[in-house]
Amino acid sequence: MGTTKKTYRWRTTTIGLACAALLAGGAGTAVAAPSAVPDLHSHAVAAAAATSHEKIDVKASAKSVKAGESVTLSGRTKGIPTGSKLTVQHLNKGKWTTLHASTKTKHGGHYSVKVKLGKKGKEKLRVAHGKTHSSTVTVTVH
Repeated sequence: MGTTKKTYRWRTTTIGLACAALLAGGAGTAVAAPSAVPDLHSHAVAAAAATSHEKIDVKASAKSVKAGESVTLSGRTKGIPTGSKLTVQHLNKGKWTTLHASTKTKHGGHYSVKVKLGKKGKEKLRVAHGKTHSSTVTVTVH
C-alpha cells in the first residue's frame, strides 16, 4: 500500500510541475516526457487520420454492356484531396486487380472514368485510392 501512495504522489508532483512550467512559459521544461504524448504532426499519424475518414461513392452508367463497349464509373469522394489519383479495380479469381483505367478527383471530390470491358460475364468493379475503396458495382457483359 505504501508503494501505491508513493506512485500517486510522484504522478501528482510531476503533473503539478508540468502545469507550473506551462504557466510560467517554460515550454522546454514542460515537455519532460515526449514519448508519453503522441506527435500529432508526424506524417504517419496524419496519414492514418486522413485515410480513416476517406470515402468513395460509385455508380455505373449501365448495368449491362456488349463486349468491347465502355461503361462510365462516376461518383464523389470525401476526405480525398482534389487531384488525387483514383484507380479502377475488378474482381479476378477472388482477388482485386487494378485495371488500366484511372482518373483524378476534381473540385468537390467528383470523378468520372470510362472502363472498356471485353470479357463476357459479370464484372465486379470498384474505385480505389490507396487502401480506401468504394462499394462494388456489378456490370453484365454480353
